[in-house]
Amino acid sequence: MKKVRKKIPHVRSLWGAGILSLLLLSLNACGPLYKTEYMLEPPTTQQGQLCIMQCKQNRTECKNDVKAARKDCQHRNEIASIKLENCIKSREMTCYDNRTPCPPPNFEQCNKEHRYCYQSCGGKVIPQVTCIDSWGWGLGCN
Repeated sequence: MKKVRKKIPHVRSLWGAGILSLLLLSLNACGPLYKTEYMLEPPTTQQGQLCIMQCKQNRTECKNDVKAARKDCQHRNEIASIKLENCIKSREMTCYDNRTPCPPPNFEQCNKEHRYCYQSCGGKVIPQVTCIDSWGWGLGCN
């Protein structure tokens, strides 16, 4: 009895579609970049203005917490570096590097909460989206 080999008719077309998809995705990554800035219009009432003062204080506290978390991470890394150095100097068989990357401060969540608070106080938050062209290629920014 003869072996029959099945042909898979769409393998080449699937392969081509995959390559085309990757090409389109990579071209899309080279498109324009957008930046959103927010204009804040304060509330008109005195109560609303007192409320946004609390929003500002909350944002300041949030940013201070973010900065403190980074300092705490850096402090833990300093201690880990000293422990690693002492371990190596004492010629122990196994020494562990327990340092972890400390990400740069990211205040986006603080700013997001501030905008929400601002609106809750009766203020207006007006987003302004602008196209920025960081590569200088002129892609899409007219």
